[in-house]
Amino acid sequence: MKIKLKHITSIFVLSGFLFIVFGLEDEKENSISSNNFSTINGTKECLVNYDWVYPSLDDPIGAWKFSKDGTFSSSTKIFGGMSSWGNWNVLSPGQIEIIYTRTTEEHLPGGQILKMSSCNTLLVGSTTYSKY
Repeated sequence: MKIKLKHITSIFVLSGFLFIVFGLEDEKENSISSNNFSTINGTKECLVNYDWVYPSLDDPIGAWKFSKDGTFSSSTKIFGGMSSWGNWNVLSPGQIEIIYTRTTEEHLPGGQILKMSSCNTLLVGSTTYSKY
């Protein structure tokens, strides 16, 4: 009986240790990702490989996607729908420059500056997009 109790106690101690270690790692990662837009590299990490959607993922009207190679695509259902593609660059923390290279319309919009108020919020003009 003592041997079994000793093993059970060891398992609980080990489990508690692992829970604390991995729990702190998750908390550290969440903290980094939620505040990481405060540097140029952090802004890039917050931006790339996510879907940025307005107003919600369930019924999006507009969406943006940013790739690591500095390209983006966007689409909207407003005014009959439109898609666009181009290049992006982080000018300063939370400030993203957009240069359009192609659209489904006949004319290219001028360049634009998008703003991040957090790692999960992207402001395009006066429209707020959320990260998914």
